[in-house]
Amino acid sequence: MNWWHRAHLTRLTAAVLIAAMLLVPLLGGSRLPLPSLLTGTHAGVPVALVLPAVPAVLTLHALHRVPQVYDSTAVRPVARYQAAMLTAAALLATLIGLGAACAADSPVPLAAARNLLGYLGTGLVAHRLAGPRYAPPAVALVPVLCALVGLGPGGRPFPWTWPLHEAASPVAAAAALLLLAAGIAATTLLTPRRSASRASPPGARLPMPPRRRPHAAPCPADEVPRRGE
Repeated sequence: MNWWHRAHLTRLTAAVLIAAMLLVPLLGGSRLPLPSLLTGTHAGVPVALVLPAVPAVLTLHALHRVPQVYDSTAVRPVARYQAAMLTAAALLATLIGLGAACAADSPVPLAAARNLLGYLGTGLVAHRLAGPRYAPPAVALVPVLCALVGLGPGGRPFPWTWPLHEAASPVAAAAALLLLAAGIAATTLLTPRRSASRASPPGARLPMPPRRRPHAAPCPADEVPRRGE
Protein backbone atom coordinates (compact mmCIF):
# COMPACT_ATOMS: atom_id res chain seq x y z
CA MET A 1 0.00 0.00 0.00
CA ASN A 2 2.79 2.44 0.87
CA TRP A 3 4.55 1.56 -2.39
CA TRP A 4 1.36 2.32 -4.32
CA HIS A 5 1.07 5.76 -2.68
CA ARG A 6 4.67 6.60 -3.53
CA ALA A 7 4.38 5.34 -7.10
CA HIS A 8 1.19 7.32 -7.76
CA LEU A 9 2.25 10.57 -6.05
CA THR A 10 -0.81 10.78 -3.84
CA ARG A 11 0.69 13.33 -1.43
CA LEU A 12 1.82 15.67 -4.20
CA THR A 13 -1.54 15.36 -5.94
CA ALA A 14 -3.42 16.21 -2.75
CA ALA A 15 -1.16 19.21 -2.05
CA VAL A 16 -1.63 20.65 -5.56
CA LEU A 17 -5.39 20.10 -5.37
CA ILE A 18 -5.64 21.91 -2.03
CA ALA A 19 -3.47 24.80 -3.23
CA ALA A 20 -5.49 25.22 -6.43
CA MET A 21 -8.83 25.19 -4.61
CA LEU A 22 -7.59 27.72 -2.06
CA LEU A 23 -6.47 30.04 -4.86
CA VAL A 24 -9.91 30.05 -6.46
CA PRO A 25 -11.44 32.76 -4.19
CA LEU A 26 -8.40 34.97 -4.78
CA LEU A 27 -8.70 34.70 -8.57
CA GLY A 28 -12.46 34.99 -8.79
CA GLY A 29 -12.37 38.25 -10.77
CA SER A 30 -9.55 37.33 -13.17
CA ARG A 31 -10.34 36.19 -16.70
CA LEU A 32 -8.49 34.50 -19.53
CA PRO A 33 -8.58 36.65 -22.68
CA LEU A 34 -10.25 34.15 -25.00
CA PRO A 35 -12.61 35.51 -27.69
CA SER A 36 -16.05 34.14 -28.35
CA LEU A 37 -16.38 33.21 -32.02
CA LEU A 38 -20.18 33.17 -31.97
CA THR A 39 -20.86 36.46 -30.20
CA GLY A 40 -17.78 38.37 -31.33
CA THR A 41 -16.95 39.52 -27.79
CA HIS A 42 -13.78 39.23 -25.74
CA ALA A 43 -15.30 38.70 -22.32
CA GLY A 44 -12.98 35.77 -21.62
CA VAL A 45 -13.35 32.88 -19.20
CA PRO A 46 -12.97 33.18 -15.41
CA VAL A 47 -9.62 31.81 -14.28
CA ALA A 48 -11.30 30.19 -11.29
CA LEU A 49 -13.26 27.91 -13.64
CA VAL A 50 -10.15 26.90 -15.61
CA LEU A 51 -7.71 26.52 -12.72
CA PRO A 52 -9.17 23.15 -11.56
CA ALA A 53 -7.86 21.65 -14.80
CA VAL A 54 -4.33 21.76 -13.31
CA PRO A 55 -4.95 19.37 -10.38
CA ALA A 56 -7.16 17.26 -12.63
CA VAL A 57 -4.32 16.75 -15.13
CA LEU A 58 -1.87 15.98 -12.31
CA THR A 59 -4.29 13.45 -10.83
CA LEU A 60 -4.63 11.74 -14.19
CA HIS A 61 -0.85 11.63 -14.59
CA ALA A 62 -0.36 10.22 -11.11
CA LEU A 63 -3.12 7.66 -11.54
CA HIS A 64 -1.62 6.24 -14.75
CA ARG A 65 2.04 6.88 -13.91
CA VAL A 66 2.73 3.17 -13.54
CA PRO A 67 2.50 1.16 -16.79
CA GLN A 68 -0.79 -0.63 -17.26
CA VAL A 69 0.96 -3.98 -17.57
CA TYR A 70 1.87 -3.88 -13.87
CA ASP A 71 -1.56 -2.78 -12.68
CA SER A 72 -3.39 -5.38 -14.76
CA THR A 73 -1.27 -8.25 -13.39
CA ALA A 74 -0.89 -7.04 -9.79
CA VAL A 75 -2.04 -9.22 -6.93
CA ARG A 76 -3.22 -6.19 -4.93
CA PRO A 77 -6.70 -4.75 -5.64
CA VAL A 78 -5.42 -1.92 -7.84
CA ALA A 79 -8.89 -1.06 -9.13
CA ARG A 80 -10.05 -0.37 -5.58
CA TYR A 81 -7.03 1.84 -4.96
CA GLN A 82 -7.74 3.83 -8.11
CA ALA A 83 -11.41 4.24 -7.25
CA ALA A 84 -10.49 5.31 -3.71
CA MET A 85 -7.98 7.88 -5.01
CA LEU A 86 -10.51 9.41 -7.40
CA THR A 87 -13.26 9.44 -4.79
CA ALA A 88 -10.95 11.06 -2.24
CA ALA A 89 -9.95 13.75 -4.75
CA ALA A 90 -13.61 14.48 -5.53
CA LEU A 91 -14.59 14.64 -1.85
CA LEU A 92 -11.60 16.82 -0.97
CA ALA A 93 -12.39 19.28 -3.76
CA THR A 94 -16.05 19.40 -2.74
CA LEU A 95 -15.27 20.02 0.94
CA ILE A 96 -12.76 22.75 0.16
CA GLY A 97 -15.20 24.31 -2.28
CA LEU A 98 -17.94 24.39 0.35
CA GLY A 99 -15.61 25.85 2.96
CA ALA A 100 -14.18 28.47 0.61
CA ALA A 101 -17.66 29.44 -0.60
CA CYS A 102 -18.81 30.02 2.97
CA ALA A 103 -15.66 31.90 3.93
CA ALA A 104 -15.55 34.12 0.83
CA ASP A 105 -19.35 34.43 0.52
CA SER A 106 -19.07 33.54 -3.17
CA PRO A 107 -20.40 30.61 -5.23
CA VAL A 108 -17.28 30.52 -7.43
CA PRO A 109 -15.45 27.87 -5.32
CA LEU A 110 -18.41 25.53 -5.67
CA ALA A 111 -18.34 25.96 -9.45
CA ALA A 112 -14.59 25.28 -9.40
CA ALA A 113 -15.09 22.06 -7.42
CA ARG A 114 -17.80 20.99 -9.87
CA ASN A 115 -15.49 21.69 -12.80
CA LEU A 116 -12.70 19.65 -11.23
CA LEU A 117 -15.01 16.66 -11.02
CA GLY A 118 -16.03 17.13 -14.63
CA TYR A 119 -12.44 17.57 -15.81
CA LEU A 120 -11.43 14.37 -14.04
CA GLY A 121 -14.26 12.46 -15.67
CA THR A 122 -13.43 13.86 -19.10
CA GLY A 123 -9.78 12.86 -18.76
CA LEU A 124 -10.64 9.36 -17.56
CA VAL A 125 -13.03 8.77 -20.45
CA ALA A 126 -10.47 10.11 -22.95
CA HIS A 127 -7.81 7.87 -21.42
CA ARG A 128 -10.04 4.85 -21.84
CA LEU A 129 -11.09 5.64 -25.40
CA ALA A 130 -7.94 7.17 -26.92
CA GLY A 131 -5.05 6.37 -24.58
CA PRO A 132 -3.02 8.10 -21.86
CA ARG A 133 -1.44 10.64 -24.22
CA TYR A 134 -4.79 12.22 -25.06
CA ALA A 135 -6.19 12.57 -21.55
CA PRO A 136 -4.40 15.85 -20.56
CA PRO A 137 -5.09 17.56 -23.93
CA ALA A 138 -8.74 16.55 -23.67
CA VAL A 139 -9.00 18.20 -20.25
CA ALA A 140 -7.29 21.38 -21.48
CA LEU A 141 -9.47 21.48 -24.59
CA VAL A 142 -12.76 21.53 -22.67
CA PRO A 143 -12.55 25.09 -21.24
CA VAL A 144 -10.98 26.42 -24.45
CA LEU A 145 -13.81 25.06 -26.60
CA CYS A 146 -16.39 26.36 -24.14
CA ALA A 147 -14.88 29.83 -24.34
CA LEU A 148 -14.63 29.85 -28.15
CA VAL A 149 -18.00 28.40 -29.17
CA GLY A 150 -19.88 27.94 -25.89
CA LEU A 151 -21.52 31.34 -25.47
CA GLY A 152 -24.81 32.11 -27.17
CA PRO A 153 -26.74 35.33 -27.67
CA GLY A 154 -26.44 37.67 -24.74
CA GLY A 155 -23.33 35.91 -23.48
CA ARG A 156 -25.28 33.04 -21.95
CA PRO A 157 -23.60 29.62 -22.05
CA PHE A 158 -25.21 26.79 -23.96
CA PRO A 159 -26.49 23.79 -21.98
CA TRP A 160 -23.55 21.62 -23.06
CA THR A 161 -20.95 24.15 -21.82
CA TRP A 162 -21.22 23.01 -18.22
CA PRO A 163 -17.87 24.55 -17.08
CA LEU A 164 -19.23 28.07 -17.72
CA HIS A 165 -22.53 27.61 -15.88
CA GLU A 166 -23.23 29.11 -12.49
CA ALA A 167 -22.62 27.12 -9.35
CA ALA A 168 -26.34 26.58 -8.79
CA SER A 169 -26.92 25.09 -12.25
CA PRO A 170 -28.37 21.56 -11.92
CA VAL A 171 -27.49 20.78 -15.54
CA ALA A 172 -23.80 21.49 -14.97
CA ALA A 173 -23.75 19.52 -11.71
CA ALA A 174 -25.44 16.53 -13.36
CA ALA A 175 -23.02 16.65 -16.32
CA ALA A 176 -19.95 16.77 -14.05
CA LEU A 177 -21.18 13.91 -11.87
CA LEU A 178 -22.11 11.84 -14.91
CA LEU A 179 -18.67 12.34 -16.46
CA LEU A 180 -16.93 11.44 -13.19
CA ALA A 181 -19.03 8.30 -12.71
CA ALA A 182 -18.41 7.22 -16.30
CA GLY A 183 -14.68 7.85 -15.91
CA ILE A 184 -14.38 5.88 -12.68
CA ALA A 185 -16.35 3.00 -14.18
CA ALA A 186 -14.18 3.01 -17.30
CA THR A 187 -11.01 2.98 -15.23
CA THR A 188 -11.89 0.44 -12.55
CA LEU A 189 -14.59 -1.83 -14.02
CA LEU A 190 -13.78 -1.98 -17.73
CA THR A 191 -10.02 -2.50 -17.39
CA PRO A 192 -9.26 -6.14 -18.29
CA ARG A 193 -6.96 -8.17 -16.10
CA ARG A 194 -4.39 -10.25 -17.95
CA SER A 195 -2.08 -13.00 -16.96
CA ALA A 196 1.62 -12.36 -16.67
CA SER A 197 2.40 -14.25 -19.90
CA ARG A 198 -0.11 -12.24 -21.95
CA ALA A 199 0.83 -8.95 -20.33
CA SER A 200 4.52 -9.29 -21.20
CA PRO A 201 5.68 -7.08 -24.08
CA PRO A 202 6.31 -8.78 -27.42
CA GLY A 203 9.74 -10.33 -27.68
CA ALA A 204 10.26 -10.42 -23.91
CA ARG A 205 11.42 -13.67 -22.38
CA LEU A 206 9.78 -14.94 -19.26
CA PRO A 207 12.16 -15.91 -16.44
CA MET A 208 12.94 -19.61 -16.39
CA PRO A 209 12.65 -21.48 -13.12
CA PRO A 210 15.99 -22.43 -11.58
CA ARG A 211 17.21 -25.89 -12.45
CA ARG A 212 17.64 -28.31 -9.62
CA ARG A 213 20.67 -30.50 -9.54
CA PRO A 214 19.87 -34.19 -9.18
CA HIS A 215 20.91 -35.63 -5.87
CA ALA A 216 23.59 -38.31 -6.08
CA ALA A 217 22.40 -41.74 -5.08
CA PRO A 218 23.90 -42.92 -1.79
CA CYS A 219 26.68 -45.40 -2.15
CA PRO A 220 26.02 -48.77 -0.46
CA ALA A 221 28.18 -49.50 2.54
CA ASP A 222 29.70 -52.68 1.02
CA GLU A 223 30.74 -50.81 -2.13
CA VAL A 224 32.62 -48.01 -0.33
CA PRO A 225 36.31 -48.42 -1.17
CA ARG A 226 38.58 -48.93 1.79
CA ARG A 227 42.03 -47.60 2.27
CA GLY A 228 44.74 -49.82 1.00
CA GLU A 229 42.47 -51.69 -1.44
